[in-house]
Amino acid sequence: MKSVKSFYKIPLYTALITVVIAVPMRIYQYFKVIEPGTGFYDKIDFSVYLMYILLGACIVTSIISPLFAHNKSNHIYNTSGIPLMIVSFIAALGIVVDSASQLIEYFGLYDITNVGTGQTLQEYVSTQGGALLLGQAITGFLCVVYFFIIGLTAATGKFNFTKFRLLSLIPVLWCVFRLLYRFKRTISFVNVSDLMIELFMIVFMMLFFFAYAQVTTRIEADSAYKKLFMYGIPAAVCALVCFIPRFILMITGNSDLLSEHYGVNYGDFAVAVFIIYNLISRVTAKQKSKTANN
Repeated sequence: MKSVKSFYKIPLYTALITVVIAVPMRIYQYFKVIEPGTGFYDKIDFSVYLMYILLGACIVTSIISPLFAHNKSNHIYNTSGIPLMIVSFIAALGIVVDSASQLIEYFGLYDITNVGTGQTLQEYVSTQGGALLLGQAITGFLCVVYFFIIGLTAATGKFNFTKFRLLSLIPVLWCVFRLLYRFKRTISFVNVSDLMIELFMIVFMMLFFFAYAQVTTRIEADSAYKKLFMYGIPAAVCALVCFIPRFILMITGNSDLLSEHYGVNYGDFAVAVFIIYNLISRVTAKQKSKTANN
């Protein structure tokens, strides 16, 4: 059992090293490499290559290492309790803040003064991805309900989500809207590093939540278990690499270095906390039984 757990611990350690190195490197890039306001690289130096190498190594390790662990139901541990309730409520709080801001942004698109010549108001809203932005906000609020239910059921010590299989897919749908909204912007994914990292983050979040839905609703839970680590670790790392540097710049009065489209996203950080707790708690938990709750 100890050797099996080590295959899950290795990518966690790799993720920690990646975050510790990549975050200060990212802050350096905002000051020296990234063009303020636009998010485009002003130049390419060693930090750009090193950061992508670190992120790539983290992703590869996270995907490969769990493959060597055996699929057994007794590897699925009970993650109920007050800690799960707390991180679930944190996730709900972070997402509700971002969803509210997206809803405000959506209604702000209907400001007639922004409409260009030869465009109707509806055409302008459509070109700005209004429908996708609204979908993102609505599914975000539904995610809040999802995480609240997780928190409330976890507090009872009998976390069982088999009756909420449809609701379990809401975070996946939320990620789909987030992904489509970013693809709506016709700019370079490579040159705008914020966008590229966010795309990886959202894709891995979507895959994580799909696997999490399988595990918690007990649909092919054994095979889905290792996917929590394969996808959750890259999602959390990318989220932290996006959030922490931006947050530091904001609280230090350097928000002008950030692009208006890639600001501080509390939902990403909150979801990262939720993912990290789930993974660490499963690795450190003692084996309960072959039929332990998820």
